[in-house]
Amino acid sequence: MKIHATCLDHVVLNVSDVDASRRWWSALTGVHATLDHEGEVSFVVGGQAIRLRAGTPAPRGSIGVCLIADASIDALYERAEQLHAAHGSVHPRTTATAPAQALTLEDPDGYQVELATFTPEGPG
Repeated sequence: MKIHATCLDHVVLNVSDVDASRRWWSALTGVHATLDHEGEVSFVVGGQAIRLRAGTPAPRGSIGVCLIADASIDALYERAEQLHAAHGSVHPRTTATAPAQALTLEDPDGYQVELATFTPEGPG
């Protein structure tokens, strides 16, 4: 029997401080945290979830997540600046479906989080 995965349901990130990570992810992404049925902090983004679990984080810089936002790249940059979030410069990125512009940030445990928005050539 051949099996073919059809979608990504969730990813779990081990974090050193669930409350600090929950605040960071909420502030930067605008997504509100909920508790899933297992009691883990969960952010539902586009039908998929990012879960935060207390534990030993992966080595700094070894995990990256890209989230598509419904804001301009300038607005994403301004939000990162307002929150004094460590970030790099705006850069081109090819997402799973289209070209985008992205801003890479680092969460409290060193996970790389790209906030991206599609370029005019990408989905509207």
